[in-house]
Amino acid sequence: MIPFSYAIVDDEGEVIRKYRWSVKEAKWFTEKNPDVKVIKLDKEPKPTQPQIQQELFNLVGGALY
Repeated sequence: MIPFSYAIVDDEGEVIRKYRWSVKEAKWFTEKNPDVKVIKLDKEPKPTQPQIQQELFNLVGGALY
């Protein structure tokens, strides 16, 4: 699934809604709605294989070994 890339926030900085916009779509939206605050969201790194194995071991424990 494509991750969220932009979000609309309120005056206090709380996320109101997240979107999967390209750079062009976000630029168009901000030009058409200058009073709405749009922020770019950070990309979440994909977990690597050792991280996945460690999380699995933490969940299951030594029961499999």
